[in-house]
Amino acid sequence: MVKKGIIIAGMCFCLQCAFCTQLPEVFTNWLTQYTNDDTADLAEEIYRNALFRLENPIDLNHVDRETLETFAFLSDYQIENLLAYRHDFRYFATKYELCLVKGFDEISLALFLPFVQVKEPYSSKPLSATTIFSSLHYEVTHRFDHIFQPKKGYQNQQYLGKPWAGYIHCRVNNTHISINSMMEKDAGEPFTIPYNKGFDFYSGHIQLSNIHFLKTFVVGDYKAQFGQGLVIGNGYNFSNWSNFSSCSKRNDRISGKISAEENHFLRGLATTFSTQHWQFSLLSSIKQVDGANGIHRTKKQWLQKKEATTWCIGANVAAHYTHFKIGCSLLYDQYTHLSFIGIDYRTYWKNFQFSGEFAINHKTKIATIHTVQAQLHSTLSWILQLRYYGKDYGNGYGFATNVDNTYQQGEVGAISGIQWQAFKGAQINACVNWFKVLDHQYRVNKTAIGYKTYLGFTYLITTNQQLFAKWQWSKQERNFSDSNTGFLPTYHYQKNTLLLQYNATLANAIYLKSAIAANSFQFFDPTIYWGYAVFQDIGWKNNYIQLTGRIAFFDVPHYDNKITVHEQDVLYAYSNTAYYGKGIRTYLNIGIFPYKNIAIYLKIANWHYLYQNQIGSGNEIIQGPNKTNLHVLFQYKW
Repeated sequence: MVKKGIIIAGMCFCLQCAFCTQLPEVFTNWLTQYTNDDTADLAEEIYRNALFRLENPIDLNHVDRETLETFAFLSDYQIENLLAYRHDFRYFATKYELCLVKGFDEISLALFLPFVQVKEPYSSKPLSATTIFSSLHYEVTHRFDHIFQPKKGYQNQQYLGKPWAGYIHCRVNNTHISINSMMEKDAGEPFTIPYNKGFDFYSGHIQLSNIHFLKTFVVGDYKAQFGQGLVIGNGYNFSNWSNFSSCSKRNDRISGKISAEENHFLRGLATTFSTQHWQFSLLSSIKQVDGANGIHRTKKQWLQKKEATTWCIGANVAAHYTHFKIGCSLLYDQYTHLSFIGIDYRTYWKNFQFSGEFAINHKTKIATIHTVQAQLHSTLSWILQLRYYGKDYGNGYGFATNVDNTYQQGEVGAISGIQWQAFKGAQINACVNWFKVLDHQYRVNKTAIGYKTYLGFTYLITTNQQLFAKWQWSKQERNFSDSNTGFLPTYHYQKNTLLLQYNATLANAIYLKSAIAANSFQFFDPTIYWGYAVFQDIGWKNNYIQLTGRIAFFDVPHYDNKITVHEQDVLYAYSNTAYYGKGIRTYLNIGIFPYKNIAIYLKIANWHYLYQNQIGSGNEIIQGPNKTNLHVLFQYKW
């Protein structure tokens, strides 16, 4: 065991050393498995929180279950064993003692260790105004983005603003208080009168936490998650159901919004009071409905910015015990004039966990989701999830685990999968998802059945080498549009996706990543269309500068072949880049650290397309084969 601890310690050291201000690559790989270009805002928020935990690690000797449950890569089995180990042995002498906790293998240790520390046991100090406002951390971040080539929307004056994007984010926080403000403008959005008085989007909140019975109080922009998310659930939600920990929601919580997304959040007041076993929450929100989905470049989009005003009120009450939890959520949505009530539960029995929620609106339309997780062996876990979303349930504030990360109406489905620690350093994830569309959905106008499968393999070869592979297959029905007749017949749509990736750290300073991504799809006719992308990353760092570069070659002939892969970006920006067309993608990302509390990031990236002299469509058209982006970020902390 001691030898294993030394190996894991070396592994995590090597994984961090190449980029001590960046998250370990093993974490980034984990995150890219479960997010895509449609969930960029979610990934950015998870990424920001992980960076915060990297700079402010949790203390294993004092962390509670609720905080541990925020780490989505930790299973309930691992959390239960960690708390039991601490109870039996009183405290952790070192964080590498985690290797003695049942259920923590090489991969989960490599994921978790960078975010934890061990402090000597201490007696808690009584709360006072002095302790609440002590040890405050201050942070100011400014980001600027620009595309050098002019787009059609600026040339024909359809875009109201200038071709730059940026935001300013200010944050003051400690354990008990958090004050955030953010100002953001997308490229092409106006910055001056008569359209805007400065930035296009403003966001902020003041949050108090863990002050006697007051667990949380937020005024401003926030997110809320209760039960399984059928009634109130605009918090974390992965698009890829192969992540077991996210299939069953674990945290009933309200938290201030910190990302730059402009849609899925609440704006108003919210509070949670808690005792040892009970928790009671109230929330209210009033905000403008944005018909342009956060993009306001043209006059039509700007007029849709405040299409209507809507408000909602909600509440949750829950009883929490060591092995059992039950809760009730209520919501009234003024925009749809619908009321919702839901009962959720979670319980443990031996190595089994049962969780779920049943929800109904005042028109007796229902939605329900239930999950069983079992730890069949210390190296093997299994999951089964059943879900049903009624056709007219209609809750825009409820987001639960499903196929495409957006709340679905008119769907029934089931997920089953395993997670297996096949041998030392190796983990296999396999899932199959069956679903049936009960009503018209996007690109399918009839009742239809679909399947999605996932197979992932992660292998820590040595302390500084990692291999990752995944394969996904989907089959579902989709409408084919005939522009001549307007007739929409339905055909089977099949897609296969494969990713192979190898990472290595050399001499604790040089980082390499090699990967190939490929896919195929078949629809309407027997022809199978293929696309691929091959890329090579290299990075280097010392105490004052950090360099990361990539060159990628891609041939993606059809939009349905679109390939999405992660790439390094400036601080706090989580970038999943979509490859479409044929050409070369290059970028250089530079981090400069002239002083302890100052960081400057620069990224310049270029698309060079072969055999085409036009990029994009509509107002986004760029004439010529090149598209060059510049990202600049400045951060000052004290």
